[in-house]
Amino acid sequence: MSASNSGSDDLKGSPDVTMMGMEPSKLAQKKNQTLVLIPQPSDDPQDPLNWPMRKKLIIFLCICLAGFGGQMSPNSNQLTFVLQIPTYHKTQKDLLNSVAAALAGWVAGPFLIAPWAAVFGRSAVIFWSLVVTFFMQVWAGEMTGQNDFIPFTISRLIAGLFGVIPAILGAGYIIDMFFLHQRGKAFAIFEVLIIFAVVGGGTLGGFIADKKPWDYVFWWTLGPVGAAIIAVFAFVEDTTYNRASPHLNRPHLPRSWFANRVATFLPGTRTQPRGKGKELVSRATIPFIITFSPIQLLVGTYIFIALGLPIMQASTLAIYLQPPEMAGGYGFSPLQLAFFTFTAWVGIIGAQVFGYLFNDKTPLWLARRRGGTWHTEYRLSNTILPSILLPIGLGIYGAGLQNHLHFMVLALASFLIWFGALLALPVLYNYIIECFLNNPVEASVSLNAYRVAFGLMSVFIVTEWQEAVGVGWMWGMGAFFILFVDLIMVFVIFKGHVVRQLTVHLSKGLAVTEDGAKVALKKEEAY
Repeated sequence: MSASNSGSDDLKGSPDVTMMGMEPSKLAQKKNQTLVLIPQPSDDPQDPLNWPMRKKLIIFLCICLAGFGGQMSPNSNQLTFVLQIPTYHKTQKDLLNSVAAALAGWVAGPFLIAPWAAVFGRSAVIFWSLVVTFFMQVWAGEMTGQNDFIPFTISRLIAGLFGVIPAILGAGYIIDMFFLHQRGKAFAIFEVLIIFAVVGGGTLGGFIADKKPWDYVFWWTLGPVGAAIIAVFAFVEDTTYNRASPHLNRPHLPRSWFANRVATFLPGTRTQPRGKGKELVSRATIPFIITFSPIQLLVGTYIFIALGLPIMQASTLAIYLQPPEMAGGYGFSPLQLAFFTFTAWVGIIGAQVFGYLFNDKTPLWLARRRGGTWHTEYRLSNTILPSILLPIGLGIYGAGLQNHLHFMVLALASFLIWFGALLALPVLYNYIIECFLNNPVEASVSLNAYRVAFGLMSVFIVTEWQEAVGVGWMWGMGAFFILFVDLIMVFVIFKGHVVRQLTVHLSKGLAVTEDGAKVALKKEEAY
């Protein structure tokens, strides 16, 4: 097996190293230590770990585009829903409920649709989900009549159900194609891009609505969604591979490009081994088991608060900034509101750069410092900084709204909120998926429910909550909620291994990790 087939950049130019008969491709040189490739690639060229890095990156980038296009579509009117009030003759709260319908689809869709990957394969489910999302955007753009509010809201619900699917199934591709020491970067890029779609879609919609009718915020999304459909069909291959029992893998697909595409997407059943019905039932029930497992309850609670509050901030931004100053707002136009969201863009991009540089480096440094043995909790060291920044950002945001401070104070708060949230999200996704290594998609389904649930709930309670305690204390309470879940995170960092052992017993053996593996060896030990 060649180094290039292993798909590891770390192997390029490394010296010939062996360890107890281990092939050179299964080790990577790191200064005075040798990095062991985890998981160990098989000798089968069909094993995605053995694919060239170029092929892996093409598939990964296509999945990223699919996740971005699908995620941005359901809530593409999150900054412009106020403009729809005259069309439908509805209240602001009614239009906010249309945004909530998309969020409800985000929660329910993975539980209902993702299990069908067991029958049709991940690639086919992603492809057809994007097709449905495309037509839902067309439907929403056509709903410009006075009596079209209910059909419009239904289109948002269905767009949410299907638009979220690429973001959920993408975790499986990362686990299938990348080694442990590469996943942190991959999750940083993927998850940050998914959240960037939530914010960026609204921003671009705001720019468009400043010059065009509000329905254009749906029409422009057909470009990225259509591009994702073409990219997925042209380049994405099935990556499922049973390394423990290779004889259980499905037969090889045709090598001809067109025949391979037909087998993969029309309808895709050939990408999956036998026993599809039993596997469908299993994949439909496993997310619920993971959702209520001890380790997921702890980490999920952190995600519920730490990611739910930023979603609440993005969903309600127009409520605070668009009303005139005499009504307590800032009198922002859709264009100004779109410019304001660049503060979140900067935070998200900054978090992506930080995550790319440190989400793998920091935990691997800890592992090397402690004898080279891997412990999954090392991933969580990168949650310390966001745990500090998030409550500060929320506190500043609440104080700024309460005292009607200059909008640049709110801009600073928005940056801190999104920078902190997007530092934490990829790390926590990576951690939980590595706690349930054999079920990355099902773990992602569960994580998504925790991530979106608070944002969905807040849409229905934000008005009453604010009336009860005031806008300042509403966001101030959010800051204290973060401090509470920070304590949970500290507990998981130090005692997560104990909770995972309990999870193994209660989750019917689903909790499979790489804990205890040697990720780094001293140079003299590698010979």
